[in-house]
Amino acid sequence: MSEKSKYNFKCLEQKCTTKACHIREHVTVTLGDLGRWTTQGYLMNILLGVSLKMPTSEDDGIVLEMARKPLEEEPESTCCIFYNEKANGCEIRYSRPISCRTYPLEFNGEKYYLSSKDCPGVGQGEVSKEALQEARSVAEQEYRERVETDTALPAIYSVIMTELIKQSAEAMKKRAKEEKTETEDSVSQESENQPSDSKGNDAE
Repeated sequence: MSEKSKYNFKCLEQKCTTKACHIREHVTVTLGDLGRWTTQGYLMNILLGVSLKMPTSEDDGIVLEMARKPLEEEPESTCCIFYNEKANGCEIRYSRPISCRTYPLEFNGEKYYLSSKDCPGVGQGEVSKEALQEARSVAEQEYRERVETDTALPAIYSVIMTELIKQSAEAMKKRAKEEKTETEDSVSQESENQPSDSKGNDAE
């Protein structure tokens, strides 16, 4: 988007006719989102709706995103798990991920662009220098957080998996030791309960 371009946007919320932001294929989540939710005290309420998508090919990375659910009116299609179809709105509207706050404006490190042309809010409302700067600022922040998350997630995942494997190995080792002790105690107990062969016989 050039400096001469104007980006005016106003979310239509419940009056939206396309639900474009809710039904888009991926609603990404960043580490910054997790930090904000923690600070706000909402993390545990939202975390159940966050999904960790593992790579399906060498070109894919680990991705944090919102879980999906089928649309009631269109079961073959899916939407963000926090989309309330009856109310036609987001259940975590004021704590939504930054990718939702900047949607449909995105920044790729070099320029601004529209990620979707299906959003009816584009072109709505009045544009001002301050509003445009705010929209661009959020888009830039989302880009930085997305890059940071994409870079850090594999390392975080590796650390967690390494720790889980370590704990599993220690638990198995502890269990094996306990089973060995239980076996030794059982053998010792059986030995004590066996009749002694050292008793002498009565003389004839």
